[in-house]
Amino acid sequence: MFGRGTWAIFGLGKESLETFRTNLEDRSFMLAASQMTASAITRCSTLDTMGINPYSGPRLDDEHPVGLEYEPELAQYATTEPEERASLSLSQEILDCAGYGVTEAQFSLHSSMPWYGLWAVANEWKDVSDVASIKEQRCYNTLDRPYKFLESADKKTVDQDTLGATAAVRKQVPVLLDFNDGLVYIENTNKDLIYQITVRLRLLGLEILPVAWTYPDRPNWPAEILNRLYEKTEFQNEFQKRADEAARFASSEIEKLEDRELESIVKKFFSMTELPSGLWLGISGPAQIRLHDASGPIAVKSPTSATTLLNVTNGAKVLSGALTFQEVVSATSKKGAEYTFRKDLFCVDLSDKINMTEIGAAMLRGFNLSSFRKDVLREIRHSKQVPSIDQFWANWLHEMGNAVRAVEGTFRDVLEIDGDQPAGILPMKIPGKEALPEITGA
Repeated sequence: MFGRGTWAIFGLGKESLETFRTNLEDRSFMLAASQMTASAITRCSTLDTMGINPYSGPRLDDEHPVGLEYEPELAQYATTEPEERASLSLSQEILDCAGYGVTEAQFSLHSSMPWYGLWAVANEWKDVSDVASIKEQRCYNTLDRPYKFLESADKKTVDQDTLGATAAVRKQVPVLLDFNDGLVYIENTNKDLIYQITVRLRLLGLEILPVAWTYPDRPNWPAEILNRLYEKTEFQNEFQKRADEAARFASSEIEKLEDRELESIVKKFFSMTELPSGLWLGISGPAQIRLHDASGPIAVKSPTSATTLLNVTNGAKVLSGALTFQEVVSATSKKGAEYTFRKDLFCVDLSDKINMTEIGAAMLRGFNLSSFRKDVLREIRHSKQVPSIDQFWANWLHEMGNAVRAVEGTFRDVLEIDGDQPAGILPMKIPGKEALPEITGA
């Protein structure tokens, strides 16, 4: 988190907020849902589990562990059916342990906005040793030869006698809940893990809804957006000149432009378009180019390679690329001279993989708030105060929500979609219910 990553987005039922808040205050409920309990179940029963920690305590269960002698009791309690737990009593040492999150305050990110944060923790019981090396050592010691040179019967004996070291392996994923916009953000790309997290969130009382980036009547809208942007790009002559130079000279031999702003553009991008909002949108690699309709995609990293390929044929098209949103900022130097510079706001990858339809998630791939760290550090220097952990999380969530709205609006403008027509991140079409516009770009 707080850097380049990929986020899976789901819808969040706003009406489930009160149930969620009630559950957060229930000590026995949160104990059963916690990472402290999930890890105890994994160790006692060698089962894969999913637990949660509050945003400010990613290793809360490690900082305040429950005694090992209480883990079997804790595991038995959590694996009992919820309606039967009321008849069970827990040791006071378990109830009073500080190793799990309980109360709304531990998960809330803002005093007045319905924003929440947590860590979803997946626990897997697996072999953490290199079994092959253990077998090899055993063969050297007992049979005086490498494993590969054993007869089948000897191999079978070694295999049966060799046991690896098993342990609970954990994977932590930040989760952000925005009841104001009705969206859930999960920073991960593994669809199985994402699905497990949504199951856990539903058990917390949340209504998780499948969504997708949807732009009706545009079957190939990601590529259409990229090519509409490219057709309107500024600085085409400069991009072409830099591509020609890159084909003739080594990068160290290319003379930089005197205009620093323009140099930064041609060095990083192969397209730069001014948007109606006043922002600028650049396209850079990694990207995919198709020379003509019958050809396969060609992957490119450098902007000069993209420019060269796009000028090979009249039908060359951009299929995917990295988008960077910029604003042009005016400033005054220490000597009083006015100047402008380009500030990267955020970036996101655009391709036909923008939706993960198998689990109902709209994706923010390659997403980063480019200036987030610099802005925070600048504010710290100015105010002489470091933000609290909840402020770090809340500010990231706030800016990510702004970025999503900017992307939705920009795509709508580029595709020239009527303002009354639904577009952007919308609920997925569910058979048997009133149909929404067909989902594309999956």
